[in-house]
Amino acid sequence: MYLFAPLLLVFGAFFLVPEAEARIYCPLPEQGTWINKSAKPKELSRLEIETRCRDDRVFARIRAYTKCIPRDCKWGWTDAAMRSEGKGLEVLLRGFYLSKFISVTANGDQISAYVSNDYHDEKMQDTVKNFILYRD
Repeated sequence: MYLFAPLLLVFGAFFLVPEAEARIYCPLPEQGTWINKSAKPKELSRLEIETRCRDDRVFARIRAYTKCIPRDCKWGWTDAAMRSEGKGLEVLLRGFYLSKFISVTANGDQISAYVSNDYHDEKMQDTVKNFILYRD
């Protein structure tokens, strides 16, 4: 009995090794240019998303556009993060009058974008809206 104990410890330890974490492959499904052709003024009209992976880490950035006249307003490129659920990306865009929180999840040739506008002026009412954009 005692003779097999060291072997049991060695082989038992081999089978108790935890599984490796799920690997993330780039580009992420959210990468690309996404268009909302039915955007109304001040609504999300376009998203540009870039992703890359290095050393099993995801690096992403997002540039958002809102419908303006005569041409769309462009928010600068901003670093994005993976959502805590592991699917999709989120970004916080800070502006002079408001901050926009955008959370996106791709599904084939469309992307769902949850947009929360937080106005810095207390007289303005914050808004939350969901948009469906299509791959350009």
